[in-house]
Amino acid sequence: MANSDNQSNKWSGVLTSLPDFDMTTGDTAFVIVDMQYLDAHRDYGMGAEAKRMGTEDQLEYYISRVENLVTPNIQRLQKACRENGVDVIFLKIGSLVEDGRDQAQVHKRLQLLAPASSKEAEILEEIKPMDNEMVITKGCSGVFNGTNFDQILANLGIKNLVFCGVATNYCLETSVRDAGDRDYNAILIEDACAGQTEELDRFTMETLDDVYCKVMSTNDVISLIETMPKPVASPFRYPER
Repeated sequence: MANSDNQSNKWSGVLTSLPDFDMTTGDTAFVIVDMQYLDAHRDYGMGAEAKRMGTEDQLEYYISRVENLVTPNIQRLQKACRENGVDVIFLKIGSLVEDGRDQAQVHKRLQLLAPASSKEAEILEEIKPMDNEMVITKGCSGVFNGTNFDQILANLGIKNLVFCGVATNYCLETSVRDAGDRDYNAILIEDACAGQTEELDRFTMETLDDVYCKVMSTNDVISLIETMPKPVASPFRYPER
């Protein structure tokens, strides 16, 4: 059962708190948002542009948090999910073609572009997908708005989504809110995501917790995954070759 340690009850007396929900390994997916070279590495994409412009200091909190906290925690979470049969799903910003013409206008204006075969479109090596894990390319901030993610989850029988990644107050927050609007049970892992500033990370957690999702720590989510009931009928898997 998913439950945040500190229920915010920010709307106490007006709205009820987000109820607890039961989870099994078969109806839960671990969703890693935009952990790619475009926006999660100091030498490529946004990091390279910050160096060119001499604004690395403005990005240091974000990049350091990715390197020292977010990536190691995602590695731990991936291990727990893979060992216990929870689907690991990667989302990434990118285009389906080399000139990026299919990406959202807002991304074009921001120059947040990752052509199909570019290094920026790749997931970080440290947490790269294993064989038979899904990578979903989105040309906009929210995965539900720009892809058939909802249909994919329905095909998988997924009702519970555990979110992590970047940036906390942009693509990650958008996807969490959209998941809530579509009646998914969502968990946001507070120490496995990074926003522009410490204040924005804190503000996003306080805003979303107990309304759109449960905010939990990496340790608590790993404990939850390790004790989740297994589904009665195992999902379809191709036979070993």
